[in-house]
Amino acid sequence: MTDASETDLVDWPVVPIDWPEFWQSESTDPEYVIEPLFAKGRQTAIFSTAKEGKSLLVLDAVAAGVTGRSVFGQPAKDPVRVVYIDLEMTEADLRERLVDLGYGPADNLSGLAYYQLPDLPPLDRDLGGVVLAEIAAKHQADLVVIDTMARVVAGPENDADTYRAFYQHTGLRLKAMGVALARLDHMGKTGEAGQRGSSAKADDVDTVYRLSGSGDGHLRLDRTHTRVPWMPAEIRIARRLEPHLHHVLSSDSWPAGTADAAQALDDLDVPLDATATTAQAALRSAQRGKSKTVVLAALKFRRSHS
Repeated sequence: MTDASETDLVDWPVVPIDWPEFWQSESTDPEYVIEPLFAKGRQTAIFSTAKEGKSLLVLDAVAAGVTGRSVFGQPAKDPVRVVYIDLEMTEADLRERLVDLGYGPADNLSGLAYYQLPDLPPLDRDLGGVVLAEIAAKHQADLVVIDTMARVVAGPENDADTYRAFYQHTGLRLKAMGVALARLDHMGKTGEAGQRGSSAKADDVDTVYRLSGSGDGHLRLDRTHTRVPWMPAEIRIARRLEPHLHHVLSSDSWPAGTADAAQALDDLDVPLDATATTAQAALRSAQRGKSKTVVLAALKFRRSHS
């Protein structure tokens, strides 16, 4: 077989950015599917030691998100749609957890397409990527959760090519569709090594969080890798047992400098509904500039205290 010539490729269906149109598009604030963990169209990995509670935390978030309940104690928003690929729990495990989280037959979980122990093609192969993309499209998913990564790939866990292939066949398809992806995974033998297996697991996701617990019901998510600087560097969460098991953001989850930035925005009479771009420009003009992460937090802080 001979290589395709340049003329053979002229009609290939890819186009570059139209720069005039690009610069005319207004910059908007980041959108979350489930705040503050999963942003629209972004890919997030969460890893921890076994039995730390990552699956329970994410199940709480997505069940609340699809039913329009408060997520992590924040104001309730319109319901989202989630596909959950569960290669870990049995039906009895899932029922027990949902009951513990306060759900029952009367709750509308139709927005949560839950695939339990599914017989999927490996997601580091083309067929697997096609199948998962079709599942996401069928359910009009805003977010896909994979629990856990090691069980959805065929290649060796320690081989970097396994996760490059996963991104090529599955991650890239979901990103092109604008669907967020959450990848749950286990920690390596040493916590400093990050996720178990190849270090390439962190290469293609937008943000990686390490989950740890303090033993008293408090959880902490530390950002270890990111290409999205406005995702929180640290998230602190408290696990509550009354009136049912649920998780809430701790009061110390705000980034350092949030209260000061909020006060500066008040002083400058920046509207409560201002975008981060507008707020950041106002602070810079007043010689009180802050990072985008802090400005985003300050805007939310103001709204929550208004």
